[in-house]
Amino acid sequence: MVFLRNSLLFLAAATFLLTVNSCKTSTDPEKIVVTGDLFPLTANSKFTFNGYLRDAVNDTNITATGGFYAGIMTVLPAAPPLPPGVSDLAGTTFFISDSSFVNPAPPVWVVSGFYVKRTTSTSGDIYFLTNAGRFYRQTGVSRTDSLKWIKLVQQDAEVGVTWEAFDSSYTSAVVGTARLRIECTIQARADITVNSQTYSAYELVAYRKVFVGGSATPVSEGATASIWLVPEFGIVRFIFNSDGETPGFDRNLLSKSP
Repeated sequence: MVFLRNSLLFLAAATFLLTVNSCKTSTDPEKIVVTGDLFPLTANSKFTFNGYLRDAVNDTNITATGGFYAGIMTVLPAAPPLPPGVSDLAGTTFFISDSSFVNPAPPVWVVSGFYVKRTTSTSGDIYFLTNAGRFYRQTGVSRTDSLKWIKLVQQDAEVGVTWEAFDSSYTSAVVGTARLRIECTIQARADITVNSQTYSAYELVAYRKVFVGGSATPVSEGATASIWLVPEFGIVRFIFNSDGETPGFDRNLLSKSP
């Protein structure tokens, strides 16, 4: 009887351990590498969007703008020279012309653009030239070199794994040291419906952190952009978050050509 009881106890313990190990194995996340060209930079590709302007302070969609807002992004055949003082990176330079229709009466189009850098014309990390002027003003940094390259897309990134897009510290007469860090993460591929069209897209999120005085705790942080990207196609939705000074936008793809 003692032998039987001990055997039953051993069997119960073994069953428990097998169950625990099985559960651990099934819940361990697998590494998923993002494949495909998330943002093909093909000359003359034109993306047309509808959507909304976002409130400059509250960073929420302004409902009234949904009836007229439009955005157009076009990859130019050749990029103009980089702005003065901007360091050049190795690789191929692209320029995306950007126009936003922000007011119907009188009609107002805001025209700007994005410099993009890529290791080669069709592959490699993708860097965007962005403006850190808001961060300088917030933290009392007195500099004129506000244009900075950030690594927006990392080649062969893993789903859910964050990479450093930008991280630099500056001297401030107000807070001593001011540091700006931008991190990017690509979320798992999922269906998203945009203007009645369903796409299987990856969501890329860029997140900003500001540190002052050498502290490891950010004094401010938040998303700067969320972009839904379809491999071999490009952007289907683009939320550019407001920064407290400038309105952002929420763009939803209407068409792409060619």
